[in-house]
Amino acid sequence: MMRKRAVIVVLFVLLPLLMGFTIYSRAEGSDGNVSVLLTLYLREYGTNRPIGNVSISIAISTILGHVERIWTTDENGRVTAQLGEVTKVTTPTPPRLTKISLPDDYALIKVNNVFIEDTSFTARYVRGKTEYANMQITVDQKSYGDKILIEVYCWALKGKVIKISSSDPLTGEPSVISVKPAARVMLDTGSIRDGYESYYFVPLGYEVLVSFVPTARSKYTYPPLRVIVDENVSFINWMRYAADSYSSSELSLLEKEISWLSSMGLSLTREIEEYGALRSIRERALSLYEDGAYDVAINGMSMFITRLNDMKRWLSNLRVLAVLGAILISVFIYGMASLSSNFIFEEVERGKARLAAKILIFTSLTIMFSLTNPSSKIACAMIIEMAVNASVKANDLLAILVGALVISASTYFFMMLASIRRAPVIDLALQMGVRGLKRRPFRTMLTLFTIVVVVSSSIFFVNISIERETKVRSSWPSTKISGLIIDSTSVSPPVKLSIYDVEWIRRNNWCMNISYMEAIKREEYVEGAGQLYRAGVIYIGLSEQPQAVNIVCIDPDFMERQYELSKYIIGFWNQFSKGEKVALLPKNYGVTIGDYIRLGVSEVLITLSGPQDLGIRSLGLFRVVGKFDPLQLMDFKRIDNSTLFADITTTVLLPIGAIEDPAIGISEITVMVAPGFNPIDAARDVAYSLGLPVIANKDSLASLISWSLEISLTGFLPYLVPLVIAGLMIYATVVSVYEERKRELFTLATLGLDPRNTFLTFIIETLLLGFFGTFIGFVGSYIVAMIIFSSAPISPIAYKAPYMGWSIFTVFVALFTGVFMVFLGGYIPSMKAQGLSLMGRVKRRELVGEIISENGNLIFMLPIREVVQNSELLYNYVRETLNKMPSSQVDRHSIKGEIRGDGSFSVSFVIFGYGQKVSIPCEIRGERSGDIITPLISFPKSYGEYEEMRRILRDLEAQLIGFSAWRDMQLKMRIVREAPKKEKTIEETIDEIRGLIEQIKDSIKKIRILDAQRSKLTEEVYEEFRQKYLSILNEKFKSLRTMTVGLEPYTSQIQEEIKKTRLEIERITISYNLGEISEEEYIKICSPLQNKLDMLENRLKEIEEIFEFLKKPTGII
Repeated sequence: MMRKRAVIVVLFVLLPLLMGFTIYSRAEGSDGNVSVLLTLYLREYGTNRPIGNVSISIAISTILGHVERIWTTDENGRVTAQLGEVTKVTTPTPPRLTKISLPDDYALIKVNNVFIEDTSFTARYVRGKTEYANMQITVDQKSYGDKILIEVYCWALKGKVIKISSSDPLTGEPSVISVKPAARVMLDTGSIRDGYESYYFVPLGYEVLVSFVPTARSKYTYPPLRVIVDENVSFINWMRYAADSYSSSELSLLEKEISWLSSMGLSLTREIEEYGALRSIRERALSLYEDGAYDVAINGMSMFITRLNDMKRWLSNLRVLAVLGAILISVFIYGMASLSSNFIFEEVERGKARLAAKILIFTSLTIMFSLTNPSSKIACAMIIEMAVNASVKANDLLAILVGALVISASTYFFMMLASIRRAPVIDLALQMGVRGLKRRPFRTMLTLFTIVVVVSSSIFFVNISIERETKVRSSWPSTKISGLIIDSTSVSPPVKLSIYDVEWIRRNNWCMNISYMEAIKREEYVEGAGQLYRAGVIYIGLSEQPQAVNIVCIDPDFMERQYELSKYIIGFWNQFSKGEKVALLPKNYGVTIGDYIRLGVSEVLITLSGPQDLGIRSLGLFRVVGKFDPLQLMDFKRIDNSTLFADITTTVLLPIGAIEDPAIGISEITVMVAPGFNPIDAARDVAYSLGLPVIANKDSLASLISWSLEISLTGFLPYLVPLVIAGLMIYATVVSVYEERKRELFTLATLGLDPRNTFLTFIIETLLLGFFGTFIGFVGSYIVAMIIFSSAPISPIAYKAPYMGWSIFTVFVALFTGVFMVFLGGYIPSMKAQGLSLMGRVKRRELVGEIISENGNLIFMLPIREVVQNSELLYNYVRETLNKMPSSQVDRHSIKGEIRGDGSFSVSFVIFGYGQKVSIPCEIRGERSGDIITPLISFPKSYGEYEEMRRILRDLEAQLIGFSAWRDMQLKMRIVREAPKKEKTIEETIDEIRGLIEQIKDSIKKIRILDAQRSKLTEEVYEEFRQKYLSILNEKFKSLRTMTVGLEPYTSQIQEEIKKTRLEIERITISYNLGEISEEEYIKICSPLQNKLDMLENRLKEIEEIFEFLKKPTGII
């Protein structure tokens, strides 16, 4: 018996070997070619059992090319076949499996050592057959001399068809997932898809990977989902999983941010409540995904994302507010440290002690605020977070101290930079203010005490906060019906409401019944086009003339149940059903019941180029099934006791769903709240979710509830009376200071003190009290509050800290009460001081009688006089000032000018009137009179009546009046001790001037030669020599103008001598003609005079030539 069993086992082992040997023997080619053989094994994954007697189709890329055939596996799950013969190759290409098809509901799991989910492929399931294509799986290939054997091992599992929700859960974009290993279920016409769900053929008992495939329109990403499908699984809700994963990660980040801000000391009670509302919206949306209400769920997740992003922005704004508050607090501390150190160490020689005291006070107070104030702690932590790119905890004292040092160093640095630009008069005012404070210590202490009390009490009792919550805005008497009204037209621009919003509200537990009305969207913003305005029209009968009408779509069931509308309708109310093309008209319209009317909508698009009439678009034909009396429907009230139909006499009623057009939208939603629920709470929920005002009706009282972000100011009105009293006290104090220093101010005004500087000095001295008192009140109240708050657990007195702490709003309150009120109290005395300094003069000149007419132009002479030696400085200053003026006042491209050798100059330009609507050509001329240059402004006489002209002249005068200070900054004075020079005669001066003119002409000639040879020279050499001769030319002209200063009086003297000499010659000639003197005496007397006359005329001609030379522009000499 044992022998028989052994023989049977040997036969089973040898028979496959013999069969394979026979096949290989038959495959050998007699001509030396290589035979290509294929062996494929199909087995069940996991058990490794063969899958036999199934038809399998494969496509494989081999050295024979692309081979695609259908084989049937034997009972061992094997396919053995000869693919063909090829000429022997040295390096055969590795074969690749590109396509495979499995029957009998089998799903491919693995090919050789490659799992199908690790490769890229396309698969479809059609009528029990699973087809895999576009594969590139390399399979085994072995060479045996003249044979090549390709071995393919496939593992598969039985599968089943399931549904998977496959759309983007937040945007609704269809089919955004990849399922591996799985195949899309297909029909002959295409893939099967049921709304947001798709059908897939997946293996049983194997892990399926569902992953998100982003597209060009995708905004969000989601983690992959791994699911093992068994016989009990028929649906995978991937949309619910993706929405849950994304929302939970976002809420986790939001929770971390709230926890971090709370740990820093901020009070986030409302933010935590809003976080709970966000979680409620999320849970409700996820439950809708579970119920398969995808449209409503996507709409709910859209609400969630909108509110989530809104809250993220708010928390980011809290960080920004904290940083701004920390900066202002740091500036406050710096101001207190500076004033305190100046007050303690006033003397100049104690500058080191003053600096040390300022740094000590500033650093210590900064560290105190950084360790205790929430805004300062947040700012310090954010600085370190940005530096090390890691989160900083509230108890990390080292990081907060380092951040405090950074803030204090930055504040100190920027304040020192700002002090560099400080005007000297401010330092003078500060010194005078400190001395004034020390001069009257009792009055100073009383004033500071008043300011400190005012500032401290305002910090405690006046609260400025940002409220972000749903609030009851107003209330009025209403009906007894408990419900809600959501009106999309209650805000501008109107908010779009959809049927999904209605379904979202309907699925709340507190919603007992819901209805809505549709109407024409009166206004709508079109992206990229403009604002679109609409109005309804009606065509009656054969008339082509449209009439304006209100088109309102109502819910027939709700109107019948709530108002019994059928009692007021003449006609066929039973035909007035949802979605039907029927209408109800007022009885004043001449239309018979059963006739048809045509409704339309008129559209006008408002763009930047103006309104565009888009015409009238038809909304369809509607059969009139009834009429109503407008007077009866006019009494219909909403549940809040307001009128249901605004203008019922021109209103056409249609059933909801009768018009499907983008011009029609939901205008109003009415909700009946179930018993046991509070309509106010439901309204808060809806207002937060939709972002719309909601009317809640409860116990015959309607309340308007809305979600908003607003700045709230509490406690200010009761505080206003003591604030005014404190301001009057400050006014009385500053007036007494003014009366004490009246004589001193009068003396300074007599000596020439600028009235503006007088006002500035007095108001700065006044503000010094305000700032000092504000700093003490702000910092002192903080220290006192901190001490009281820290001792609150052991104190019998309960203490409640201010709502927002010492933040940016506290700084604003302190500035208003401590500085602004002091400014108001000191403004009138400061104006009195300025009026005293004016000494009877007007503050602003009216330019009456200062504008003269000359040769068709009007001339305004500027109050500037300058010696001719500095004429070039004045010319450069005018051009530089005009170029610095704003382009809205002066056209910089029109500025042109020239300076002449005698020092006179002209600069032409175009100046603009108000709003650049008027262009005025002007010219500033520097006219020489003796050795003085006087600038004047010339403009056409036609602009003399222009109302803005005097303002323009005053502005130009104000810009140019600073020449003296600018000139002093440009000039350098050098004192030289030397022996007095010998005074030159006029002949020597003229000879020297001639020499200078020749040198000027020679330099100009060399410059022209240099310009002619510019193309042959390098730019560096050209500029070197040009600048050299331009510098020489400039110096020569300055010397020439200086030397010619004395020629003008000498010219007048020569002209007087010539006149006298000519009179003398004429007198002698008459005497000679009358015979009074002889010819010999005539010649003797007249010859010297004639020689003198010739000499004087020649000299005058030489001087005139010099002046003509100087009158030429320096650029064309």
